[in-house]
Amino acid sequence: MRYITIVIHRIDDERCSNGDRAPDHAVTGDAIHYINLLDDGTGVGLYQLRGDFERNAEVLEASPDVLACETSEASEGLVYLHFRATALMTDLLSIFRQNEIVVDWPMEYTNQGGLRITMLGEDEKIREAIAEIPDGIQITLEGIGEYYSDMRRLASLLTERQQELLELAIDEGYYEMPRRATLRDLADRESISPGTVGEHLRKIETKVITELV
Repeated sequence: MRYITIVIHRIDDERCSNGDRAPDHAVTGDAIHYINLLDDGTGVGLYQLRGDFERNAEVLEASPDVLACETSEASEGLVYLHFRATALMTDLLSIFRQNEIVVDWPMEYTNQGGLRITMLGEDEKIREAIAEIPDGIQITLEGIGEYYSDMRRLASLLTERQQELLELAIDEGYYEMPRRATLRDLADRESISPGTVGEHLRKIETKVITELV
């Protein structure tokens, strides 16, 4: 089973955004654990909020696009929403459904205000789904390959900076045999010393290997 991870840079849902692009009135979102669109054009979903939970809940309850909002007493930060679905989310979920794509929940908000989505399916179906994303929506490919169930658990062991360096090393071919990139190549891309890159990668490898063994 194949996966592809993309980041959508423009989110047209100002009720739940993140990072520099979040308007003052926006809720600070961390992740979307699940969304289901209903026949009447509305949707229900389970959101994970970040920061001032009470303030975020107040903003959601005051939004005209939120039809119902219920917070979780057992798990702070979780919110059930019944809402008027945005065009972007409607289009995306429709594309996934039509192309037999499975979403690896949760979708994650990035610090830059985007939304990170991992999709599972056949290569051809994934390509067709990507091609159907509406023009004008900027996306960045973050990863592609064979999917295994421990991917998110292993990624959670690493800091954001470590994940960035690991992705760079993989993309540049540092772990291929023979290697297509050296520590010097990676260091030049990041404007740091080869020794620093090597130290970061050793820490990453230690964390991952220790978890797997």
